[in-house]
Amino acid sequence: MKILEFLIYALLKTLNMLPRSVQFSLGTFLGHIFFKTLEERREISRWNLKKCFPEKKDEEINIILKKSFLLLGKSLFDFLNAFMASDKKLKELLINFEEIKKVSDLKNPSRGKLVLFMHTPNLDLVVRIASLFMPVSGMARPQSNKIVDNLFKASRKKFTERIFNPNEILDLLDFLKKGKACLYAPDQDYGYKSSIFVEFFGHKALTVKFPYIAAKKADCDVYLFSLEKRDSKYEVNLDRVILKGHKMEEDLREINLRIEEKIKKNPENYLWSHRRFKNRPEGEKSFYPEDLLRKRG
Repeated sequence: MKILEFLIYALLKTLNMLPRSVQFSLGTFLGHIFFKTLEERREISRWNLKKCFPEKKDEEINIILKKSFLLLGKSLFDFLNAFMASDKKLKELLINFEEIKKVSDLKNPSRGKLVLFMHTPNLDLVVRIASLFMPVSGMARPQSNKIVDNLFKASRKKFTERIFNPNEILDLLDFLKKGKACLYAPDQDYGYKSSIFVEFFGHKALTVKFPYIAAKKADCDVYLFSLEKRDSKYEVNLDRVILKGHKMEEDLREINLRIEEKIKKNPENYLWSHRRFKNRPEGEKSFYPEDLLRKRG
């Protein structure tokens, strides 16, 4: 296992040394392969897009779908930049680094910051770039593949204070109470126990309760962090999300709405391949057709 991990690391190191133009071409090639071979994920993505953008014609959906898979292919090199690039190199990729740095430096250091982000193809790059503005921690589920899990852990430990497991919610809350910044992705279906149904793109979607709970119990501020591609560079967004704290569904809807707004601006830069609407309210029929549901033994 160790030898295999070393060989994989050596390969990734070599790929990271390639010129960006070559990485771009390889990533595009990979994206085309993913689009052709990952049939189930492609059709889940297509279904999600059609349901979330009912006003768009099939031709428009296909364009977004193909672009999203091309970005997925290029995400390998975004991961390599997140893992191996220097802070200086990453800062040079950001067109508004100084502006956002000034904004983040002015934030009250005694108040915790729950920094929400979305599941995009370049998720690890988003996390790494967030760490350029403030010390961050985060939460991650262990990967089923041990080699991949070790690689992700090695990458994320380099630029985070701590990575919490999903069962360490109380520890994460303590971090926020101490004025720390914690990253959290709230835009997936984590099951009935930790979520409630809230509207997302016009459909009821299980939406995790944690941001609402954290804002109340840790008395922390909530932000939405995102990257938007600008040619070969990125624009950073760090937007305050105001949660009123009166009704959970109301506050979680505000978060979903802010995420929707970001996705609508750049729909191809989102991981549509997840079954975001897999669980339904009692008595409601399945969101997905039978052939797109995960078969359980």
